[in-house]
Amino acid sequence: MGKQGVESRSWVGVTTATTIVVFLLPLLYAIVFFSNNTPLDFWKQVPYLGSECSCEARAGATEGSISNGGNDEKDDSSLTSRLGKLLRGNDQRQLETIGFGCKSDHMNDVCVSNQRVWMKTDNGNLSVYFNSKNVQPPQLQHQISLKVRPYVNKKNDEYTKEDVKEITIQTPMEHQSYNYTCDVTHDIPAVIFSTGLNGNIFHEFNEMILPLFLTCRHFRSQLQFVINDFNEHWVHKYRSILSHLSDYEFINASEDNRIHCFPGFVIGLHFHNENLVCSNSDLPVNCSMLDFRQFLRETFHLEIKNVSQLLYNNTKPELVLLSRRRSRMILNEAEIVTVASELGFSVVIADPELTSNMNNFSVVVNRCSVLVGAHGAGLTNELFIPDGAVVVQVVPLGIQWASTNYFGKPSKEMGVQYLEYQISPQESTLLDVYGPNHPIITDPDSIHRQGFNVVRPIYIEGQNITLNISNFKDTLVQALKLLGR
Repeated sequence: MGKQGVESRSWVGVTTATTIVVFLLPLLYAIVFFSNNTPLDFWKQVPYLGSECSCEARAGATEGSISNGGNDEKDDSSLTSRLGKLLRGNDQRQLETIGFGCKSDHMNDVCVSNQRVWMKTDNGNLSVYFNSKNVQPPQLQHQISLKVRPYVNKKNDEYTKEDVKEITIQTPMEHQSYNYTCDVTHDIPAVIFSTGLNGNIFHEFNEMILPLFLTCRHFRSQLQFVINDFNEHWVHKYRSILSHLSDYEFINASEDNRIHCFPGFVIGLHFHNENLVCSNSDLPVNCSMLDFRQFLRETFHLEIKNVSQLLYNNTKPELVLLSRRRSRMILNEAEIVTVASELGFSVVIADPELTSNMNNFSVVVNRCSVLVGAHGAGLTNELFIPDGAVVVQVVPLGIQWASTNYFGKPSKEMGVQYLEYQISPQESTLLDVYGPNHPIITDPDSIHRQGFNVVRPIYIEGQNITLNISNFKDTLVQALKLLGR
């Protein structure tokens, strides 16, 4: 009887456990497979482990993360760790020892502090002040201030000097103290960068957007952007990217004259010294171009991850043809449309009117199987095409190196397929201007040795293209084969 009772209780226990599992399985399935959170959304959901922040996030906030006062001695161990990831070696040890460190090379500067600072703008010039006399960076031993130009790539370039103002970092000397009253107190670090030097989409992504991603993504949106040399057009164009990297409204340092207080800062952005590269071997944290492309899909709400999602039931593959309106125009676009249509493509002509709205055009590109264009900034849109899709770059005369290094090599790190169609002299309008025997036609390298100021008006700005349709058709056939068609 006792044994039977034990068996009965065991059977009841098993039955109860089985019932619980049966009821839980649908719930687990829904959580795993039907959640709207993708991996990049997930890291934003992880609670910020630094100081408890009595602040207004993006919902309804106009002044960023604003503290209502309270205890200043909050646990900033997570903040210190995140700031420390932006430096290495002696620079990192200096940050750990005195609360300030700078990485500096021939391309740019990145200065980091985990100490409380004041920040204010006077006459359009932004300055950052340390509160403590204990912060005495070696860079300031023989001077009262350190100046940093917060822009990547060619920091000493004359164009950079004209358009990107230096930011002054100051620490109190022995006889000084800064006793400013904070107009706004923040519980998250400031990331200070410039939008003063901007131009085409390639340089904006290569030298601003990708560096922002490299520098900021590990903060999990718990940071405050402070924008120097404020450019309204740039901010409007890339607002969705800024809002995906920070949960707080940016500060326009060009107009905001209030005194802002922060628990730390980053001035300048990391740059991996190559074009459209996110390298695992470099600072600040491990990443890849696949990570960056996933970030862009999240930011612009792009639904297609792999080209296989577009190629089913004999659906026509979509080809987007980038149409230029100035130099390096393809003069016989209509013939390309005809031959591509004959091969089974559905063709979209991407003129400047279509490409000017990034939010809309990124969706168009994300739904194409093949992206075609002559060398130029528009090919930066290869960032939005699905994995496994094909980029076809038409390489004008004399622009082989730039074509390969700006778009060819980076495409291999993006998970996309790449084809190159290098035109012959007969397909360039330069042949009509200079004749077949001129060094511009026969020896472009000799022209390049004379410098970019000579190269630019000839090869970059001075030629258009008439493609040999028969030859180019072969390239389109290659693209179809790469798609498995």
